[in-house]
Amino acid sequence: MVANLLLLIGVILVLGEVIGKITHNLKLTGVVGYILAGVILGPLTKAFNYFGVEGETVTAIWEVATKITLAFVAFIIGAHLTFRLFKKLGKPIIAAIFGESFGAFFLVFIASYFVSGDLTLSLLLASLAPASAPAGTVAALHEYGARGPLTDAILAVVGWDDALAILIFAGALSVVKIILGGELAISSLVEPLSEIGGAILLGFAIGGILFFLMKRIKERETLFVASIASIFVGAGLAELSGVSLILTCMVIGMVLINSMPTLGRTSLNMVENLMPPVYVIFFALAGTQLRLDLLPTMGLLGFVYVIGRSLGLIGGAHLSTRISGAPKVIQRYLGFGILCQAGVAIGLAALACSELASHPIGAELAQSALTLIMATTVVFEIIGPVGVRYAITRAGEARYE
Repeated sequence: MVANLLLLIGVILVLGEVIGKITHNLKLTGVVGYILAGVILGPLTKAFNYFGVEGETVTAIWEVATKITLAFVAFIIGAHLTFRLFKKLGKPIIAAIFGESFGAFFLVFIASYFVSGDLTLSLLLASLAPASAPAGTVAALHEYGARGPLTDAILAVVGWDDALAILIFAGALSVVKIILGGELAISSLVEPLSEIGGAILLGFAIGGILFFLMKRIKERETLFVASIASIFVGAGLAELSGVSLILTCMVIGMVLINSMPTLGRTSLNMVENLMPPVYVIFFALAGTQLRLDLLPTMGLLGFVYVIGRSLGLIGGAHLSTRISGAPKVIQRYLGFGILCQAGVAIGLAALACSELASHPIGAELAQSALTLIMATTVVFEIIGPVGVRYAITRAGEARYE
């Protein structure tokens, strides 16, 4: 089994890189190619069965790879968020996070209600719309070596908007429970706040320890090991304590880059150099998990969700950054760089299924929302990285094509 699994990972790396180069040359980004490699190996052919590796094993590996990749991506995002950046773009970034999140929420709600006429289902779908997928966004930025104010703004927004997305979801789910005849539970509002606050505190604690250790580190190799260890420890403790893994690792990166800029940049460069094979494996494994069979179930409601979310993010980001006085390049292109959606939205939809399981109508609504989100994820996993490429190339921030 071990030998077969190692062979499968080798095939994933080769096939993912080859197809990634093809899609890159077709201006679709390498991320799309990695996903297609996973689709070829998984849903279309079940090729991993020929390697003597069961589908359940691939799924289990993908779940672990997801946590590891998100932890690394969150650290990279955090290590780009300097005090200098917030001093320069703080107000536009905050405005953008609220603008794009509530823009997606309201447009999806209006469009979904117009099509379905179901208030509770529309609220559930709208509450899932603000959630983003930082891995696809960061991978696309890394692929093109993006640098500049738009790139910084995209990283800041996709890093922090999931915190607001969790709060929006919690509030909307409470309203859904009230409509379905339940009572408003204070815990449903307190838990998301504690999850976010706990992640920030945990990130600061680990970041502080890392800062203390790095003051005594001289060798690059030891610096690299300390950085990787802090990411894994942060991710593991976040999972054990039930707080946001993404926010925890992002804060670790923020503490490091702002307390020790020189060592922080060195650490960031070493972690980023490690990421290309991680991206290939992660997105290829994600491709093996895509439910292509759900695409026909999207129907009109799935279509309006995709359109409503996309227009809400783009329009909300544009309007809010324009009002807040952001640079023109951010006003024009920020929304196109934040379209990715995947694991966080699916996780929230699954949570809704759990929370509404005791209510017959609510359970059915939540399952419908989960099915639709899983189907539309296929779409956003493709158009999200393409949107990032469009944004950074139009802004002139892609260093290589």
